Amino acid sequence: MTEEALMAAVPGQSLTDYPKNYPWERSPELVDPNEAVKYHIDRVSDESIIDNVLDVLEFGIPAKILSEAMMSGAVASGIHSIDVSLIVEPIVRDFIMKAADMAGVEYKETFKPDEMTMAERASLFDDAVKSTPEGERDKGFELVKEAAASMKEEPVEETTEEEPKGLMAR
Repeated sequence: MTEEALMAAVPGQSLTDYPKNYPWERSPELVDPNEAVKYHIDRVSDESIIDNVLDVLEFGIPAKILSEAMMSGAVASGIHSIDVSLIVEPIVRDFIMKAADMAGVEYKETFKPDEMTMAERASLFDDAVKSTPEGERDKGFELVKEAAASMKEEPVEETTEEEPKGLMAR
């Protein structure tokens, strides 16, 4: 086990800690989807951020993966709720794709279903972060780094239901 895995919260830890100790335990800053759209578009429109966003798209990270990772980071930071991120994400993704079109950057909208595993996708995102030169690590780099960190989170394993057995199995 890595040290990082040992530092993770144990189930129920938030119930024994001080209330509202983490951003996701407090009320979100933005509850109106229109305000959240404005927040994200203003954030991505910043010159120091859009250059990194376009670099990541050019590196091969799909626009959908990037925008979903941005939404996960905003939820974890307490900016808005998961519900708002589901409403806002397609709009932010469209904005990112339009910006890429205007800049002449070739990009993917999403991965094909069997194109890469989640681990390979996270590794690709991590490679994009590591390829940023030291002198260009600004607010945009931090946004991309935050998005890459949210991609590294382990997905929940799907459980398969066993087929019923016995007299009432039909």
